[in-house]
Amino acid sequence: MTVTRSDSVELVAVDNDVLDDLVRVAVEDASADDVTPPLTADGSWSDERIAWLRAYHQDRRAGLAGHCRERTWAVRAEGMIVGAVRLAAGPTGDAAAELGIWLARSTRGRGVGAAAVRLLVDEASAAGVATLSASTRESNQAALRILRSVGFTTDRPGPDGAVEARRGPLQSDPA
Repeated sequence: MTVTRSDSVELVAVDNDVLDDLVRVAVEDASADDVTPPLTADGSWSDERIAWLRAYHQDRRAGLAGHCRERTWAVRAEGMIVGAVRLAAGPTGDAAAELGIWLARSTRGRGVGAAAVRLLVDEASAAGVATLSASTRESNQAALRILRSVGFTTDRPGPDGAVEARRGPLQSDPA
């Protein structure tokens, strides 16, 4: 299923063709540490990271009701795959979920992230999610701006710079 916005940003199901594009964009135009766990000491792309990225998206095709309790979408802007978003069900099954996003460097600063998060909020609401959370760092001011622009409130940074953001109860995004 594709969710479309009038601002030419859409969330696209990650089938095999989309996954090929997503991996290419990640390797060519994103930091490996922004996209995957720290699987290499130097933060570089490796065969292991690429295999992890492929398996991650393939394993989440079943959605929130699947064994991973998570769903991912590719972000498409102006017809090009430029990143991904995820929605992960909370561990207690209480209609809470966490979101995540990464975008290609060349796409950042153009409003694509905020549009993608708005679409993800709509998807979460349609799936019955009541509250959303996101984790980032105090140093990631772009992520904090995006989250705040779509109605998230943020905690004060922890001693390690970690910031938690929350939004709820969800309803259709007014923007």
